[in-house]
Amino acid sequence: MADQEQTALWADANRRVLDDLSELSIAALRGQHDAAVRWHAMWPELFADPLRWYQKVLLESVDMAQRTFRLIGANAKALSQAVDRVQATAEQTGQRVQETLSISASRAREAVRRAA
Repeated sequence: MADQEQTALWADANRRVLDDLSELSIAALRGQHDAAVRWHAMWPELFADPLRWYQKVLLESVDMAQRTFRLIGANAKALSQAVDRVQATAEQTGQRVQETLSISASRAREAVRRAA
């Protein structure tokens, strides 16, 4: 039973890590797609008003850099939380294994005493 619980705990921790990283990846892809659409819409303006186009491109670049840094921060936070969850799961598993071994050792000693 303890093995099944440990496996379930590890599977749950892994699922959470993958869910967090998947959400961040999807957000990054969505951001890149949106930026590509905006850049595509700005392209004709290059020939009509180059100074205004340059200003828009500069603002878009700054905005994209800010979003990228926020996403990197969110990714680091999610990864840190995932590591914390895995550590907590490992500690719980270690405690359960220790308890199981302690109980097994006690039962073995008791069985030896009875046999003697």
